[in-house]
Amino acid sequence: MPAMHRGRRICEALHLLALGVWLGSLILAGAVAAQLFPMLRSLDPSMPGHEGYTGDQWLIVAGHVGDMLFNTLDLIQFICVLLAGVTLGLSLWRFKLPMKRASTIVRTCALAGAFLLVAYELFVLSPQLESELHAYWAAAASADNTGAQKHRDAFTTLHPQATRVLVATIISVLIALIASACSLTNRTDP
Repeated sequence: MPAMHRGRRICEALHLLALGVWLGSLILAGAVAAQLFPMLRSLDPSMPGHEGYTGDQWLIVAGHVGDMLFNTLDLIQFICVLLAGVTLGLSLWRFKLPMKRASTIVRTCALAGAFLLVAYELFVLSPQLESELHAYWAAAASADNTGAQKHRDAFTTLHPQATRVLVATIISVLIALIASACSLTNRTDP
């Protein structure tokens, strides 16, 4: 078996690192959010300056933490999708990773799917969620209970879609990671 080119080894290592960090970040963000909201609901905190708001103030507190969490996740996803894409591209183009092999096809398709999901999340879904969330907070702070409820409902309507995108991204990145690892164990690679 011929030895793998040093440049390709570096590309593959960086590719696996990007996929691993990305997958871990997605899972961690989902797990933290799933625990954060029930915990803050049970603590029932109140927000200073929101005395006139009659809705659930714990939800505003949790929303601020969740917003920071998912904005950080968006940054990590952006970096990881770029690094994973560049390293896969280099492996294919510069280091001649066999394109006809099943693991290469699967990892390329899975990464392309994850890329599309992240693009949709970053450029379509997240801006809508952020707009409704910030409008909800502003209305609650000004004691506009009707407006706050309207924006909270709009956010709540979008939330299941955000959850589906998160789960689909986890699955896509997991498939890409497994296919990448399988690719490295193939003994016929140059």
